[in-house]
Order: sequence, then C-alpha cells, then structure tokens
Amino acid sequence: MAGHRKMIIITSDEDLIRQVVSNKTKNTRIIDWIDDNDNTDASFLAQLSEVNSTRDQVYKRALDSSHNEQSKQAKLSKKSLDIICAICNDRANGFNYNVLSCASCKAFFLRNANQQSKRIRCITGQNQCSVAHEIQRKCPQCRLNRCFAAGMRQDFLLSDEVKQRRKKPTKDKRNTSSKRSSTVDPTSQFSTNSEPLDDIDRLLMDTDENLDLNNELEDISLRTLSIEEWITIENIRSSFLLIFQNEDKGCPCFDMSSRANALISWSQFINRVALKFITFFRQIDEFENLHDDDRFLLIKYNLHPNFSLFKSVIYKPYNDCCLTDNNHMAVRQYQFYNLCGDSYGIREAYIHMISSIVQVTEQDPIFLSLLSTIFIFTQGLAINDEGLLLKDSLAVYRAQSHYTTLLWKYLVSKQGEIQARRYFTQLLTTIFQIQFVCRRFQQFFRTQIISCNTADKVAPIMQTVLQIY
Repeated sequence: MAGHRKMIIITSDEDLIRQVVSNKTKNTRIIDWIDDNDNTDASFLAQLSEVNSTRDQVYKRALDSSHNEQSKQAKLSKKSLDIICAICNDRANGFNYNVLSCASCKAFFLRNANQQSKRIRCITGQNQCSVAHEIQRKCPQCRLNRCFAAGMRQDFLLSDEVKQRRKKPTKDKRNTSSKRSSTVDPTSQFSTNSEPLDDIDRLLMDTDENLDLNNELEDISLRTLSIEEWITIENIRSSFLLIFQNEDKGCPCFDMSSRANALISWSQFINRVALKFITFFRQIDEFENLHDDDRFLLIKYNLHPNFSLFKSVIYKPYNDCCLTDNNHMAVRQYQFYNLCGDSYGIREAYIHMISSIVQVTEQDPIFLSLLSTIFIFTQGLAINDEGLLLKDSLAVYRAQSHYTTLLWKYLVSKQGEIQARRYFTQLLTTIFQIQFVCRRFQQFFRTQIISCNTADKVAPIMQTVLQIY
C-alpha cells in the first residue's frame, strides 16, 4: 500500500516488544532470535535487508504472467515461415522489391510496375483472375494488382540512370574478357564450348519470362541481405504488426474528472501498451533465451523508450494529439498535461520527439520493429544512473549488434548506402532526444503519481518502469 514502509527493529527491550505485540498488524512479524547459532528466519531477514527485493519479485511475476505465456503460442521462428511467393504461391527465391517472391513474379514486376494502366488490362474484365503459378497464361492486370497488394514497391526499382551506371563496369569487363579469349588456344576454346549449359546460361537464353535478366542478375549480386536475414526481418515485422496493427489509430481519452483519475487512467493505458511490447519481445529468440533476471532488467530499464515508438506507429498527420494545431485530440492532450501540472514543457518536448521519430522512420513497420528490438537490447539506454548489471551482458550485446546490422543492411537495400548513412546520422540524434525526453517524462509522472497517492492503483509493470519505490 502507498505510504507503508519496511522497518526492522532489533531490540531486547521487553517493554517495547510488548508494545509492538499489542499493536501489531497482519503484516508485522516478530522473530524471537535467542540462539546465536539458530538460522531460523535468517533468509527472511536477508530478504528484508535487500533493497526492493519483494517488489522486484512481484514485477517478475507480472513479466511472466499467463497473459504473456498465452502470447508465446503465436511465436514465430525462421522455420515457421514458408518460403513461397506471396503473389503466385510458387517457391520464392528471396525478398524482391520488399516482398518474398519467386523469380518470375520479380521479373514481371520489373517489366510492368511503371506501365500505364491503359496498357495493362484484365483478360476477363472482372479483376478477380487467379494468378497461381500453375496457370500458364496469367492475367497481367490481376497479377500486377496482386504484386502491389502484397507490398511490392515501385520506389525499389532501379532508375535507367542507375542501370546504365551499373552496366558500364560490366560491359568493360566483358570487353576485356573477349580480348583475352581471342588469344586462347582453339582446342581449349572448343573444350570450353562443349560443356553443358549451366542454369544461368539457360535463363539468359529465355526471351519470354526473364526479359532484362542481365539487369536482374546484377541486382541479385548487389543484394545486401541474405535470405536468412530477410526471413528474420519478416518475422520481426509480422510479429510487430500482428500485435500493434489493430491498435486504435486515435489518441487515448483519459478520465479527467481529477488529477488522480487522469493519472490512473493514463497508467492503465500505458500498462496495456507495456504488455504488448513484452508480448512482442518474448517472440524474439535472443530475448527469450536470456536469464530471467536479465530479461527483467531489460524490461525495467529499456521499456520506457519504446512507448515513443508505439505512438509513432499510430501517429496520424491529421487530428492527432501530437500535432501543434488545435484539433480536438490535441486540445484533450493539452488539458491532460495541464491537469497533471505540466509547467516544464513536457508535452512540447514529447510532441517534438514523436515528430522526429516519424520523420526518420517514415512509420516503416520494419524500421520501427527493428528499432524497438535494438532499444530493448541496448545496455546504455537506461534512463537512470544505476546501469544494468546483467548476468550475460555478452549475449545482450551480440543481440543488439545483430539487429543493428540488420537495420543498417535493410536501409542500404532500401535507400542505398549514401541515404542509409544519412538516416543513421539522424537516427543517432533522435535516440539521444528520446533518451533525454524519456528521463524527463519518467520523472514527471513518477512525481505526480506519488504526490497524488495513487501508486497502489498503478499496475506492477508500470511501477517498475516508472521506478516508483
């Protein structure tokens, strides 16, 4: 209960002992420790002397609650993701233009993504044709619609200028190779030509489905992400969207009948978001394989910065509470902060932070989900001065490095290396901003909850995240 304190009294004063016995409550425990060699209840005293040990155990139980155990049933893994094309259900050869697809659908999208709609029409006029890989003559309009619906992106296509720039070194290399071959012994040349064609030669001779395959082969050779890495990214993205995509895109409305009620309703909303993030993290193998104490500490100190990423997911460019105009939701949020006693510009700092995150990530679910994963594994992200005393800090560091590398490679594959560097520079600045704002945010709400004597009405997970002692 709020306001209660733990106290250990060691005394031989019988009058004091009788006074405590006559007025003791159910939470009072008296130990008659006569024999110095008697270890009875020694563990109990040790537990009391350990700072916040009981409270932390409560939080750990909340972290391992049945709510989270049920969510693990939907856990994704690399083996559970079928390697099939999202367009025609044929076997996929990798992620092409942001979608797991086969080489045929990849080549089709390359040729037709920028075609004018008048040039591509549905062969039945119904726009409901099947594009399964067993069908020999697929409807081009329905197939292209299926590509876009699956998530293929036109902006991932190489421009003509980039293609010409990439072709030039290859052309020069071929010319050099042809000059060298002219001096080769004819018998050796005959021996080479008599070898059977390999798969690439056969593909190059196919003039129908694999048009412009030279450019495609160059594109494949320059791919920065392996199929295993793409599968990992897809697992992270799918899990993240599965948990957050059905979230209401509007801003929460808190009970503002009083400051105490406003803080309680706010904490209940944030607690629900916290449980969603815990569900997400427990579907990540590197997190789930950590020691229980390490998982608890990472949640305790690194969960708070992830709340800003959640808001970035549901952010809208209109009628949103984090806009500077006077729309209905923004007015409601201003009233909430004003009721809670915000005289330090907490709301303005929070709005600016969300704007920065949205600008850098462009609300890309892959970017946000990888960034959230990086946050939870970042040992230096703790927003207090205690630091993290982990049992296996090396495992946490390796996980953080792994997902940081995945994010870098994803940005390179999406934007190119020059743009990826620019994004990473902006991202570092934004992370520092998140760390600073979250520190102020935590201190503000912790102070408000304690001053309103509502700590006992805040869920255990929120008590540990806000560090309410």
